[in-house]
Amino acid sequence: MTEPKKEAIEAMSECGLRPMESYRYMSTETGGDDCVGHTMIDHLNYCYKLKMKQIDGKDSQTLVNKLYDIQSIDPEFFFRVRLNAEGKVECLFWRDSMMREDYKIYGDVLVFDATFRTNKYNLICAPFVGINNHWKNTMFACAFIGDETTESFVWVFETFLKAMGRKHPISIFTDQDAAIAAGMEQVPLHIL
Repeated sequence: MTEPKKEAIEAMSECGLRPMESYRYMSTETGGDDCVGHTMIDHLNYCYKLKMKQIDGKDSQTLVNKLYDIQSIDPEFFFRVRLNAEGKVECLFWRDSMMREDYKIYGDVLVFDATFRTNKYNLICAPFVGINNHWKNTMFACAFIGDETTESFVWVFETFLKAMGRKHPISIFTDQDAAIAAGMEQVPLHIL
C-alpha cells in the first residue's frame, strides 16, 4: 500500500468513514476493486492499525476497572485480557456466573463465530452461544480479538475452557475458517 493511499485512508477515517465505506469509495474512484492497488483485507487491516493507535492506555484502564467493578458484584465473574507489545488490548474474554451456569446445563452444543470488526475499536466479536431448553439463544461467553489468527483463537479457546472449569462441549458448530479449525485442533475441541 502506497503512502498516498495510507494518507487518504487516514483522512477518510478522521472524517468518520468506516473501513468498508472508505474501501468502497476508493474502489469507485479508481474504477473497481482490481484497480485499487490493494485488497480489501489489506485495507481493513490498515484501518485496524489506525484504530489501535487511537486506543490509549486510558481506554484500556477504564475497561479493566469496569471488569473489576463487575467482579466485585459477581465474584464468579471471569475475565482475561491479553495485551500486545505496546501494552494495548489485543484480546479480551469474559463470562459471568449466569453464563457459566447456563453452560453447565446447556453446553453440550456450542456455536462459535467471529463477527468481523463491527465495533468502535475495530475488534472482532467472538461470542460462544448455545440453545436452552426453550429453544432460545443463550450466551456462554464472549471475546473480542484483534485478528483472526490461529494464535488468537487458541488463546480464546484455552481461556474459554479455563473459564468453564475445563468442561468441553460435545460439539461445536462454526464456519469453515481455517484459523478457527486450527485453533480447535491445537486446544483441542470437538468440531462439526
